[in-house]
Amino acid sequence: MKQFFIIFFHFIFLNLSSQETYVNNATAYYNGKGEFENLLNNNISVNEIILNPDFTYEMWMRPHVGCLTWRSFKGTWKKKGDELLFTDKYDVQESDSREIYRNKNIDKYILAFKTDQKIVMKDLKVKINYEYDFDSKIKFDDSIDFVTDKNGNIEISFSKIPNQTKLASLRFETNYDDRKIYGYLTENETVNKKISELPNIITIIIREKPLKETVIRTVSAIKKNDELQIISVYKTSGSLPDYNKELKLEKSYKLKNPDIAD
Repeated sequence: MKQFFIIFFHFIFLNLSSQETYVNNATAYYNGKGEFENLLNNNISVNEIILNPDFTYEMWMRPHVGCLTWRSFKGTWKKKGDELLFTDKYDVQESDSREIYRNKNIDKYILAFKTDQKIVMKDLKVKINYEYDFDSKIKFDDSIDFVTDKNGNIEISFSKIPNQTKLASLRFETNYDDRKIYGYLTENETVNKKISELPNIITIIIREKPLKETVIRTVSAIKKNDELQIISVYKTSGSLPDYNKELKLEKSYKLKNPDIAD
């Protein structure tokens, strides 16, 4: 039994020691005044790459501003000639809805709900929130419950909306086919910044089966002495927009505790 434990712990030690960690903290621990700007602008790069002996890997982005901002990327790696190839996959999905906007000379909003199969969504329960221009300092956190009529419409009179002239967008939320669907109704780029008037005739088209695509991302690198040098980052592209933040890497990473790895 004693011999068994010696062999077991020796095996664990060998596996742990064969794990390699490469680091480059060039941007992770940036302490300047623009650290939050760097984070918002995706200027923070991966600062740690862990190669596991089972051919899986972890890439960690750990900005020092707080653990809530940390991100990890996990996948598999393999050796191909002099190169190491890191591969991960993630899904991108079409949005649950799309909108059509137009104006009509009436003092109310008409929200028309239907599916992309042209099914009128009557008796649909919908929650509406009023989103105001940020500079107006108006807060209206309560949602209002509506039910669509036989034509799939909701009508909201301008006079029923507090401070309607400061309205920047409408937020809607509903359930359809066991899915919670929500979105913001506006033609402005920012939901709480009023640049132009919200059109008052809006058709909300719910996609019954949103398209989904798998993106495959590959990082190519080479190991040179105690350094991991990044050659390239490539990912497949499809027909759907990919709003995921880009995987940003430094040019090279140094092996942590090289004596242990040897």
